[in-house]
Amino acid sequence: MANELETFVLRFLESHGALLDRPAYGLVDVVLPDEVSQRLGVDGYLRLTFNEEVAAAHSKATHLTYGHSLVDQITEAAREAGHVVHWYINPVRLEKPDLFQVIPKQMGLANGRLQSEKEAKPQPQLHHYLRFNFKAAFVSDEKQEELVSILMDVNSGQPAWELDEAWGRVFLERESHLPDVPQAPLAWRAEGSTDASPLSEESLRLLQERAAQAVARKAAPTLQALQKRTARRLELDLARLQTFYDDTEADLRRRLARTEDEGRRRSLEEKLAFAQADREHKLADARAKYRLRLVLDLINVALISQPKLALVVRIENRYGSIRKNFIWDPLLHRVEPMLCDVCGMPNYRLHLCANGHLACDDCVLYCSACKREFCKLCQADVGACAVCNRPLCVYSQIRCQVCGWVTCQEHQGQCHRG
Repeated sequence: MANELETFVLRFLESHGALLDRPAYGLVDVVLPDEVSQRLGVDGYLRLTFNEEVAAAHSKATHLTYGHSLVDQITEAAREAGHVVHWYINPVRLEKPDLFQVIPKQMGLANGRLQSEKEAKPQPQLHHYLRFNFKAAFVSDEKQEELVSILMDVNSGQPAWELDEAWGRVFLERESHLPDVPQAPLAWRAEGSTDASPLSEESLRLLQERAAQAVARKAAPTLQALQKRTARRLELDLARLQTFYDDTEADLRRRLARTEDEGRRRSLEEKLAFAQADREHKLADARAKYRLRLVLDLINVALISQPKLALVVRIENRYGSIRKNFIWDPLLHRVEPMLCDVCGMPNYRLHLCANGHLACDDCVLYCSACKREFCKLCQADVGACAVCNRPLCVYSQIRCQVCGWVTCQEHQGQCHRG
């Protein structure tokens, strides 16, 4: 399976007209256009490998790793070029006549049911992904760099982890086979948001921020390992400094205790105060030196477009109904999870709020009396009994005529007694 460095390098070369061939496991033969070979300062023919064991067995292959001069040149060229290319995922089957029967098998509704809309048929929509390529620097007393790629689903606003895992099987083309497919709307930005089109400047800025957060999650194992080593080195440095200044201050205090000369005592007291201040300064410097930071530098962004199928389905329960688009991904052969209207996270199990929102298990509020379900966006509609403190919605609250407090039916009239 290709690693992120290999994917980045080969996608860059291919997008600039290079011809790629894999003569053997772990080897890639590259034929570069003249202008690209001149720009990178390399021969027009390269045999590359990204595998240390393969490099040991093929001495004539160029082993590319982080820090290699060719990798640095490609990174700089990609940065100057901005968007490398607009790719299309074309070879997908845009037919799913039994889509409504598939949706309930993959999507769970905790407090309602799914109903088909009359005459509703799956409609093609163009969805987008953005692959952000970051140079990630883990900085403390030393610096470690690596390339981190994050694939973001533009329409859901979430990292496309499942597609990223299957990325080695994705075939990309430079032209769309379906140029007239309408754009899919954004599911994660509120209707009426200023400049909320899928590829607007504001949407891209927000997606980059989310991509940076995803990098931090993805790099968590590396950060934890570095943090452990850094914490140990900090512990040793602090112990060394504390020992040095403990000895220094102890010596100054001994000399101060033996000195009777007033001028000499004043000099030693100044040295002792300086040593104490210098200790705090050096300890603060050591903590700052070993503070681990993740610094991200965006190299470039690749736009990938793929057609999917959308089917309008009615979601209903005894308190109301809404209509939602369910998306079928013909590449991953799955119904995409819906987004919680409260936390924005994708989920295959949702609740229909009494006010028409969709909420996940963590974002639901229940009325203890009528069992209506509300989401946390509707907290104003859910209070609590003044006597037993159980949650009550506005439809089940009984307001006391004496004190004005709210109670449930069981404790009606008891709120103002005693």
